This record gives sequence, structure tokens and C-alpha cells, in this order.
Amino acid sequence: MTDTYSPIPELNLLAEFQGSVDDLYAAGFSLDTTFGCDNTFLKNPELEDRLILFAEANASGSLYALWRIDDRTDLATLPVAILGDEGGIHLVARNVREFLQFLASLEEEPCCDWGESLGFRDCEPTPCRDEYLAWLDRHFGLAPLDDAYDSVEAALAELGKAFTTWIYPLIPEAVYSPCHELNLLREFEEELGKDCAAGFGLVVDYGEYGHGEAPENPELADALAPFALANSDDALYVLWRVDDRADLATLPVAMLSDEDDVQLIARDMREFLRFLGSLDGEPWNDGGRIAFRDGDGEAGPGREEYLGWLDRHFGLAPVDDPGAIVEAARTELGERFATWLAPRIGRA
Repeated sequence: MTDTYSPIPELNLLAEFQGSVDDLYAAGFSLDTTFGCDNTFLKNPELEDRLILFAEANASGSLYALWRIDDRTDLATLPVAILGDEGGIHLVARNVREFLQFLASLEEEPCCDWGESLGFRDCEPTPCRDEYLAWLDRHFGLAPLDDAYDSVEAALAELGKAFTTWIYPLIPEAVYSPCHELNLLREFEEELGKDCAAGFGLVVDYGEYGHGEAPENPELADALAPFALANSDDALYVLWRVDDRADLATLPVAMLSDEDDVQLIARDMREFLRFLGSLDGEPWNDGGRIAFRDGDGEAGPGREEYLGWLDRHFGLAPVDDPGAIVEAARTELGERFATWLAPRIGRA
């Protein structure tokens, strides 16, 4: 490796450093001998054009790649992703310098698969880690992060929506859903390990009618994308595909119950997330209106953690009355929704 290893000064310096040590300096990591090595195994022209492979990420063959998010000329400002040797792709850093900090922060090597979040596992010791930390400080004035996953969270917060929009049409299984907010919620729900709201739980497969029956009218079924259980009666929260907009987080949310009863819940995903945080009981369809079962007063054992997540990621808080969010949706969209729904369920 030489100082012309790549078009990126930071990686050229790293290549020089790697040549000066005789053992591992970051968990599972090693620069490839050739920057931008062959990526035709990706078998998709869009992936081949937008992913620049440059390093090994773990002992089993996962790889790091620069994501050409756009056509900028300064490649050091491109985000970095990891590609799993058995599948999966996850963002790990917003740019090359943050990636160097990510490497310095690794206590275990990353492992990547089709799950919703990046994992870590035990690996060989990194005898030259102290030399790498000194190098990182000397050249860039950077220190390790408190937690390597802090880099991943920062990348998801800033670039997750763009990444989801790009990767979902190419590799749908790379993310939980085409809605970034739901992907973040999926990751949180898995980490939490308990219900975050009354009656709520994301479905295993986004968009699939896995609980309860799909609507009899195929046109209705196609326009409603199930994403979560709404109550113990197997009602579903669904996105209403009111049009072909790209940002699914701006679509209205509805609740689908037995006999194709569909009621508006929220005007968009973020209002729906506030609605969830406000629940003291399960929602249900009460003769064409949304009511709440509050006899047991259970808001969900993970409610406090959920409210912290909601504030941390979106700066949002619950409302005093979840019914207010429902009424706002009905006021703004109710007439349009009723006009659209009536011919699809055979009644006004």
C-alpha cells in the first residue's frame, strides 16, 4: 500500500499505518489491498455503482463500503456501510473520520445479517489497538467513542431515511420496512423486549396480513399496508396508501378490524407515534368510532422507555388525549377517506 492507495487522504494515511504494524489494530478490521475492489458479486448495477468496497469487517468475510449517497467529489464525506458475508447491509458511520472513530471504539467485531440492527461478537485480540489510538489522535485529534454503536445511531438519525428510500427497492429484506420511522421502532422494540404501548406489537413481516384475515376486496387490501397489532382482538394498524408518495412516513395511519372496518387513527406516522405514547388502554372500533379499553389501566410495561425513545429520536411527546389525534385525522381526511372507502367495502 502506498500514499496513493485511494482518492481519500484519510484512508491513505490509514494504509500507511497498517503497513507499519504487524498485527490487528481494530476488531475484525483490515484494509483491502486494492481500494474499490471488485464488487460484481453484488449482481445489481445500482449496488455496484453506489458501493465502493475497501476493507474487511470481520473474520467471516463481511466488508466495509463507502455509500455513494450522491455524486459529491469529496469521497471522505461519504457514509460508510457494512455488508454481511451472509447478507444484510447497515450504516455504521456518516463519513470516513467518524468511521475511524467507530473502529477505535470496537470492543468486539461487528456481525451483519438481515436483522434490523447491527450486532457484535467476540473476536481475536487487537494487539496494536493502542498504536492505532495514538495514530488517530496524532493525525485527526480524535478519540474513541463511549460506545461504537453511537456512530451507528448518528448515521441512522441523519441518513437513515435516505438509506431506507434507496435500499428498500433494491433489497427489501435489508430493512424492516420502507418507512424509516418504523425501522427505528422495530430496532427499539427488539431491544426493549416488552410492550411499549397498550395492545401494540409490530408484525413480523411488514405489509403482510399475518394476523387476522386480509380484506375481501383486493383493492382495499392492496391500499392498506399492515405494520402492527392494535389490540388483543387482532385488529391491525395499517398505512393508508392514499397516493404514490415516496415518503411513507407522511401517509395516514388507520386501524383495520373485523368485517373490513377501517377507521382513521392519525394523519401521519409521527402523529401515530405520539398516539401510541398516549394510550392508557387498547384502542378498538366502537360502531365506527375509535374507543379505548381502559378497565385495567395498562399503558404497556415499556411505556416510560418508549417515551424516552420518542423524545430522543423525534423530539416528540405524547398528548393528553389520544382521541385528539384521531379527531384531527378525521377532521382533515375523514371525508376523503369515506369517499375512497365506501365503494371498496360495499357500504356508505
